Amino acid sequence: SVRRAEVMAQARTLVSRSIYTKLFPSWYGTAWDFNGTTEVPQQGKIACGYFVSTVLRDAGWRVQRARLAQQASENIILSLTTDRYVKRFRRVAIGDFVDAVKKWGTGIYVVGLDIHTGFIVNTGDEVYFIHSSYVDPYTVVREKATESKILAASNYRVLGKISADDIFIQKWLLTTEIVTRTA
Repeated sequence: SVRRAEVMAQARTLVSRSIYTKLFPSWYGTAWDFNGTTEVPQQGKIACGYFVSTVLRDAGWRVQRARLAQQASENIILSLTTDRYVKRFRRVAIGDFVDAVKKWGTGIYVVGLDIHTGFIVNTGDEVYFIHSSYVDPYTVVREKATESKILAASNYRVLGKISADDIFIQKWLLTTEIVTRTA
């Protein structure tokens, strides 16, 4: 129905905006550690997977925070969304990857790399990689995707456009539990 579509669009906009303008900035500068599990921005240290699962939990999704954080990045993405909203890139130049994100449209994505995970945000003006970085400055950062050493160096990139998935947004609205995919 038209009303349902309006509610979904409003929910998508609200949660995407709050993640980008409130949750992400609260984490910027929080220290990275491979075994970091802090739940509090600016206190302790956080690993990349825990950054992803904690942001989603704090945005209002019922995720299994620790279990989700400990999965391979592709399993993290497939726990959240379906193949319809997933694209895989093998040995694709960073410029071509960013162009593909621009074409796919604005929104929030979870990205999985060879040994790392984080968020990609397409604002319409710029594509950013937001993650708990295991290279200098060893903190949660927002960087232009085209300038990220980690993003550029990865041979494999899997992208899940979580903000486009109505079922994922519906799980936020209804606080439905998200079961972690482990295989």
